[in-house]
Amino acid sequence: MTSTEEPSLTSDIPPEPGPDPRPAPSDTVPAEPSPPITLEPEPIRIPPIERKTRAPIRPAALMASGILIAVLLSAVVGFAAGFMGAVFGVRVNPSLPERITVVPARTPEPVSAAAAAALSSVVNLDVSSDASASGLPTGHPSVPMMQGNGSGVAFRRTVRGGTYILTNDHVLEGANNIVVTDTQGTTHAGTVIGKDPDTDVAVVEIKEPLPLAKLGDSDKLTVGQLAVAIGSPFGLQQSVTTGVVSAIHRSLSGLASTPLGPSGSLVDVIQTDAAINPGNSGGALVDRQGRLIGINTALFSNSGSSSGVGFAIPVNTAVRVADDLIATGRARHPFLGVEGHTVDVALAAQDKLPVEYGAQILSVFDGTGAKKAGVEPGDIIVKLGSTQIRTMESLVATVRTLPVGTTVTVQYYRDGKLGSLQMTVGDRPPNR
Repeated sequence: MTSTEEPSLTSDIPPEPGPDPRPAPSDTVPAEPSPPITLEPEPIRIPPIERKTRAPIRPAALMASGILIAVLLSAVVGFAAGFMGAVFGVRVNPSLPERITVVPARTPEPVSAAAAAALSSVVNLDVSSDASASGLPTGHPSVPMMQGNGSGVAFRRTVRGGTYILTNDHVLEGANNIVVTDTQGTTHAGTVIGKDPDTDVAVVEIKEPLPLAKLGDSDKLTVGQLAVAIGSPFGLQQSVTTGVVSAIHRSLSGLASTPLGPSGSLVDVIQTDAAINPGNSGGALVDRQGRLIGINTALFSNSGSSSGVGFAIPVNTAVRVADDLIATGRARHPFLGVEGHTVDVALAAQDKLPVEYGAQILSVFDGTGAKKAGVEPGDIIVKLGSTQIRTMESLVATVRTLPVGTTVTVQYYRDGKLGSLQMTVGDRPPNR
């Protein structure tokens, strides 16, 4: 802003010299000292400030100044708007951005910042079937029967300029009609591209472009870090809940079935205490910078509502499966080709095993990577690549993180001796 106060001016007129208080020199020395003389100091005289007269302002100059001020104000307003948009994820332009901008974690409101960055990429899914609702009068046109409600996350642009949306397989169960509602309240017709029940991942396509989520790296998650869940619990669209990453590499095979999906088949999932309820399925789990780290899929509860134990598919797994579904219509599943059980202290003492942890192999399937590498029944796998294997579940979960075709080093005990071999991760056949 410009100030209306006149600047201080300094005079260039030197002050007038005052009388010299020193006595004038004398050629004679007085015989006797003179008595002291008291002099009244002469007041200091400050010359008046000479103010320069302003030249009259010409209309042309006034117009130029006005234009300059308007340009400066526009720049200031634009800068402020851009700064606020960068901090809070808000755009001055009401149209949706092409891609989500991750908000730096420098704000005292990290949940608000994460939500602002990620909300625009999270959608609501209403699913119905072609089956007619019951109780209609005779001759009444058939009405699609509502199956359920879930969430989804926009994560890829289609070659035709539309959007691929990540969601859960169980959200689309029995679906013939899918209505996708974005954050602006606009509805879009959704088409199922592919589904994978084993990982509970599915992909829906819409023809219109939506803002895309910024993808995180679920392999770098740490227990205790902030986690924000976004979705439509009980149909309440764009709801945000917060918590932490409670655990990683969880296997749900030992837990009871949950209301949100086939938990018994899920391995290597993220556990969070961010509230997840029916309708959150397929929604986003993001970190403090709004980056997608998981797809919410299940909760463990005796009441059917959140009890602080929810689960999400790691984003690396979800995207890998989704890319397979988009490319070929089916997902490839990393597979070693073995069956086994966990070695613990009791089993090690009973069978006199050389180690009290690991995954002991009971059978090896023909034609698989394990068979070709020379794995034998009775081997105890204790390390896969750089990951320590303590249970059979951890072996399966670690294999699931490896792309099909990866060659990995396996450390194992056989006849009491530690050995190693190279094994290639295969694609699980449909009958396994």
